[in-house]
Amino acid sequence: METFFKILLVVMGPALVLSAPIRLMHRLRFRRSAVPTRGVVIGSREERTHDGSGGSFELEIRYRVPDGREFTFKEGGQSRHHDGAVVRVLYDPSRPENAHLEFTAARAWVESAVLLVLGAVVTWLVIFVWQPWSQ
Repeated sequence: METFFKILLVVMGPALVLSAPIRLMHRLRFRRSAVPTRGVVIGSREERTHDGSGGSFELEIRYRVPDGREFTFKEGGQSRHHDGAVVRVLYDPSRPENAHLEFTAARAWVESAVLLVLGAVVTWLVIFVWQPWSQ
């Protein structure tokens, strides 16, 4: 188990660093081509931390496209929305089943920056503090 953990840390840092710009490009490309609409929260589930100090929410959202078809999707986040709440949704017009809660370009940048910094910190710790190859 210890070997698995070591390998995981060695791989995880660079993987997070490399995934940050890729995620940013995908999110910005989706946002640029997506169509906004309104959706309705049809289900929500709260996931609390072990100590009860915070948590996140998984929302199930239904939305309708102009041709009348309805779709649902699930998405996690920090914001709590009650069943029946109206939310802004972005969906891909060429694949309307592909949807997300509306997000800003700034949020996409911040999410990617967090991944990049986390990956850089893990990589730095592995290289300069832990040094698994010197053991």
